[in-house]
Amino acid sequence: MAYLGKLYKHDKDENFDTFLNSLDFPADIIAAYSNSKPDHKLEKNGDSYTLTTITPDQTKVVTFKDGVEFDEEVTGGRVVKTTFTVDGNTLTQVQKFTDVIAITKKREYFEDKLILTLTWTNWDGIARRYYKV
Repeated sequence: MAYLGKLYKHDKDENFDTFLNSLDFPADIIAAYSNSKPDHKLEKNGDSYTLTTITPDQTKVVTFKDGVEFDEEVTGGRVVKTTFTVDGNTLTQVQKFTDVIAITKKREYFEDKLILTLTWTNWDGIARRYYKV
């Protein structure tokens, strides 16, 4: 787990704007996400993990246990059911907005890069965000 504790800095996106537009969010939220180039760090403490997302405007810290669903507050103050699953160097996050709508964020960690793959139930595309150490 050589990737734990490393700061991964945003490098580039693939199909990210199309993903955002498919979510049917208000234009200001889409613009904010599109312009956001966050850094990420994953740490482990005992049986808990902490995922830190850093932008110039804010730092979001989420602490979780592998496979345990919890309430997560997301943009706009909405609360979703979130589950993180750790499998080797892959961290999969599923955010359930309703019983039938969910966003999946799959983070694949490598020693020198991170690939974040984004999908959701009402879109048949795939978006990726790339990060490097």
